[in-house]
Amino acid sequence: MELTGTAFWVFSSLAVLSAFGVVFFRNIVYAVLSLISTLIMVSGLFFTMGAELIGALQILIYAVAIVVFYVLVISTVPEFKGKAFQTKYMVISIPVGMLIFVELAIVSLFGAWKSNTGVFTPDVVKEVGNVKAVATMLFTKYLFPFEVASLILLVAMIGSIVIGRKEHVIDEEAEG
Repeated sequence: MELTGTAFWVFSSLAVLSAFGVVFFRNIVYAVLSLISTLIMVSGLFFTMGAELIGALQILIYAVAIVVFYVLVISTVPEFKGKAFQTKYMVISIPVGMLIFVELAIVSLFGAWKSNTGVFTPDVVKEVGNVKAVATMLFTKYLFPFEVASLILLVAMIGSIVIGRKEHVIDEEAEG
């Protein structure tokens, strides 16, 4: 148990340091690299808590797919290439970020004592397995929100294709 506690503190400390890198690096490439590090450390936290499925999904979905998308956008959109963020946006973003941080800290602190174990207690999860417990909850109790999230992602994907296509057509017309 001591090794798990040590691993938890190592992963959580590195996740916080990496998250500060995401916020404070001026170069967008360094910020994305720091984001990858943060997501991998959060995945390590899930592994130390015994949620192997969620840890693996964290790596597959966020650390690979989403970050590859960010890198693709950074490399293809000319206004992002090698540019650092301007300091005038920090005037608004720092207070808003601190407000969100305080809100999350309050919710986390009070939620830790108020939360219940739910349907799947640690004994039940150990008996049926982590994957079956998550799948049962996801496709029974949370089926509707799961389907709504997939519909929102589909609409966002179609919208980005339409927006990207319009800009491409406009660029071709300007050249011709």
